[in-house]
Amino acid sequence: MALDGTSIGELISKHSQDMRAEWGRLATLKKRIEGKLTRTWMPSDADAEYRDLFRKASSPWLEFVCDAIAQGLQVDGYSSERVWAEGWQANGMDGRQGAVNREVIGLGKSFGMSLPADGDGVVMRPLSALRTYAKFARPWDEYPEWVLTRVGRQGVSFWESEWLFIDGEAAYWWTGSALAPVDVTVDEHGLDFCPVVQLSNTLDLQGNPKSSVEAAVPIYQRVVDATFTLQMVQRYGAFPQKWMAGGEIATDANGNPHLKSSVDGLIHASGESGESARFGTFAPADLDKVVAAVDAHIKHLSAVCQVPPHYLLGAVVNMSAEGIAAAESGYFRNVADRQMSIGEGYEQWMRTAAAILDDAEAAQATSSQVHWADVSTRSLGQISDAVLKLATVGAPLELLFAMVPGWSKTDVLEAADYVRSRQPEVAAIRTAAAAAVPGTSAGQIAAQ
Repeated sequence: MALDGTSIGELISKHSQDMRAEWGRLATLKKRIEGKLTRTWMPSDADAEYRDLFRKASSPWLEFVCDAIAQGLQVDGYSSERVWAEGWQANGMDGRQGAVNREVIGLGKSFGMSLPADGDGVVMRPLSALRTYAKFARPWDEYPEWVLTRVGRQGVSFWESEWLFIDGEAAYWWTGSALAPVDVTVDEHGLDFCPVVQLSNTLDLQGNPKSSVEAAVPIYQRVVDATFTLQMVQRYGAFPQKWMAGGEIATDANGNPHLKSSVDGLIHASGESGESARFGTFAPADLDKVVAAVDAHIKHLSAVCQVPPHYLLGAVVNMSAEGIAAAESGYFRNVADRQMSIGEGYEQWMRTAAAILDDAEAAQATSSQVHWADVSTRSLGQISDAVLKLATVGAPLELLFAMVPGWSKTDVLEAADYVRSRQPEVAAIRTAAAAAVPGTSAGQIAAQ
């Protein structure tokens, strides 16, 4: 039975503190990832130039780490061709999945919603963890009891916006206060569960999702401090500083010391003691050592996040193919680990869409899997050699062509259909070739 506005408001009010705490935690982590929330010691009387240098020292290194990992996570196929075509591709999920994967890597989780479309079909939409709260009865449940998500922008207060509430009966839409919904529009979805899935980066034994970069926040803060030191040194210590001992500083007409140096100016000592004045130069700061310190912190960041250092530093000098493969081995192990955990969420999302499409077989096919694009650095020659060798033992064409870099699921299916359509023609060519060579059978030609 569908809920009314009063019942929805009571549920939300009961968990409102948990919602604000979780959304606040994720919003803080998001700001740290974007490099917008950094702190360092600063003198109380720091001038505008000093503060400007610190502002420029903060860069979104953690956001770049999230991008680097998410670029290795590209879903390009699913076991059920119907669900792939009518669910995933019909909703433009090829373009939407990038934002989902980046959020899962950075915040540890994101959500995917499936609802019946007007008429036939299914609507698949990602829901940001920054605006969505899911209430699970138990941490290991596949589907939540209910989900609340903020659809529009925040209004005059935290709870004023456009809202969507989904449970096991229907989807409820309204605009205004989340704690006291009025004029609620109810769309029954006909399922016996809440059609929202949680996509998790990794889960601990208590079922809590974990971010791939949250543990690296202290290292990122050290990168900011080191970069700020570099800014200070190159601004104030990179050039030789002059000093003077003895002598008197010239004064103006009012007797005030007058000392104003410039790049093309000269400082002189006046007065009777001017002849005994001594001048000298302080040695400039060694910027190379400061730059090396910054690079060291960035390498620490890459090690903790399992991202190759040359991804962050952009320096690849005289590295062999074997060296690059060794440097990237940890990255691809990390990507493979993410594919297993995030892939479970995508597969559950696909099965949910299949249930809405009335495809009972696909909805219950827990063995179905999403296919991830191969983003490794193997050459096309290596892959072609592997495809030819596997073809000799009768491996399915769909699996072989899926190994070709840059080919989408659609390309794979079209290539496999094209090859099968040409099999009679190829067989005829082989037979004619065998007849033209005395003592050679068609089977021998085929084996070649």
